Amino acid sequence: MYTRAHKTRLNAVFSFFIILLSILLIRVLYLQLARSYNLTLLAKKQHTAVIELQPTRGTIYDRNMRPLAVSLNMESVFADNRVITDKKASAKRLASAMGLSEQFVYQRINRDKGFVWIKRKLSPAESAKVKALKIKGIDFLKESKRVYPNNSLASQIVGYAGTDNKGLEGLELKDDGYLKGSPGFRATYRDARRREIASFEYEYYPAADGLDLVLTIDDIIQHIAERELDWAVKKFHPIGACIVVMDPKNGDILAMSSRPTYDLNAFQRAGAESRRNRVVTDMYEPGSIFKIVTASAALEEKKVGLKDRFFCENGAWRHAGGKVLHDHTGHGWLTFREVIEKSSNIGTVKVALKLGGDNLYTYVKKFGFGDMTGIDLPGEVPGFIRPTSRWSGTSIYAIPMGQEISVTPIQMGCAMSVIANGGKLVKPRVVQAIQDKHGEIIKEFSPAVVRETLSEKTAATMRDILSGVVADGTGKLAQVEGYDVGGKTGTSQKIENGAYSHSKFIGSFVGFAPAKDPKIVVVVMLDQPHPQYYGGVVAAPVFSRVVKDTLRYLEIKPQNITEVKRPVELQSIED
Repeated sequence: MYTRAHKTRLNAVFSFFIILLSILLIRVLYLQLARSYNLTLLAKKQHTAVIELQPTRGTIYDRNMRPLAVSLNMESVFADNRVITDKKASAKRLASAMGLSEQFVYQRINRDKGFVWIKRKLSPAESAKVKALKIKGIDFLKESKRVYPNNSLASQIVGYAGTDNKGLEGLELKDDGYLKGSPGFRATYRDARRREIASFEYEYYPAADGLDLVLTIDDIIQHIAERELDWAVKKFHPIGACIVVMDPKNGDILAMSSRPTYDLNAFQRAGAESRRNRVVTDMYEPGSIFKIVTASAALEEKKVGLKDRFFCENGAWRHAGGKVLHDHTGHGWLTFREVIEKSSNIGTVKVALKLGGDNLYTYVKKFGFGDMTGIDLPGEVPGFIRPTSRWSGTSIYAIPMGQEISVTPIQMGCAMSVIANGGKLVKPRVVQAIQDKHGEIIKEFSPAVVRETLSEKTAATMRDILSGVVADGTGKLAQVEGYDVGGKTGTSQKIENGAYSHSKFIGSFVGFAPAKDPKIVVVVMLDQPHPQYYGGVVAAPVFSRVVKDTLRYLEIKPQNITEVKRPVELQSIED
């Protein structure tokens, strides 16, 4: 019998379902309208895979297209931690295969993540060991790894790229924009187990590989220069050293290196001293090699002639500045040529007094000192020279012989190139061109002349004088059998606590070869060599050894058969 109680219960049940249906309807409307976009993205993310395609970093070549930096495809191992079952056992096995600590691997795979790197860019042997373990949840991705075939060769020039193929030093850093390329991607569908269905690829954007650099460096000449620099470091024990070999006619850097150095394939272990490119970053007082500027300026301004004579005060001269100027060896009357050949400080200063401070400063600037050379390497410094308005009473006596001025080795190379090439200051360059993978030139860097500094006549005269420095003067140890060469020695005192040190020196030599038609200019600088420290002793022999093998490699035939006459006692070579 139908009663009021039945009707009440029926209405309650009906109301309950109406309310429940309303709630469900509201929920559906909320999901369809308010959450539709987010849920669609979530579904798409679960059922599609977007895989980033990494570009191959550009290759760095020497001038003969021999690779200095290349990129190889390597395998990197990652883990899907939600799939790995026995994590402690897996960590132990993986650590042993990859040479990692068990604790490190366990920390990586014990995270609640679907993707975590364990080790990137494995060696082929490591990759094979990990694959042999067949651990579920461990997989691999192909990545590009930067490799340097010659290890430490030209390390401060080339620089290195890090794990993510980002340039961090040298040309790898400076030209990273050209080398790195741009990534692409491909998008495919995934099944319910999140496995990629490669046949359903629906979008593809290829990666653009990086461009290649073609350098002016010749890796054979680079090897010669580094070998001989290492010989000097072993023999004379400097705290630092550097060398640069350049073509004086167009500014091409054929070789450049500093010591200490480092292995580019193990750059993580290299300190700042090893990474520093001293050729462009180190400023120092050049000492007697700077006399080439004073002598060139005096000749160009016709203030002196080759046969003009100067009294060199027998080695000690109290000048108008109130200080006593010394020569290493006392000399009486010397011709202008002999002043340079014998590297007389007193004679050089007397030449500068005839030239005048303003004229000297003008030529210091015309030779490029006090300004950056513009070389295409990071870290270059401009050196330092005060304008004449700020010179002290002793500046005219100090600057002509390479004091009260700071220079870089690359500046000295450019200055000697002025004399070697007939009077032009050239801009040094390390990169010749940027090209694509097919060898098509994208951008070319042409040789550049900064300015005319000397006349051809003055440059030729200076080449003749500097040949005498090597033949009969302070540079005898720079002689090269079969070739006439020219150059200038330098020994400068380092400044310590505001005063010139009597125990710390920089020995240097800058020269060119062959003398009549120079093909190369070489700068050698050794910082605090010992026990010998004169530039004519520690740096000139390096020049000789480098020039000998470089000219042979360049197939420049010997020009004479004059016997090389070297002094028996090294200590007798002074500058």
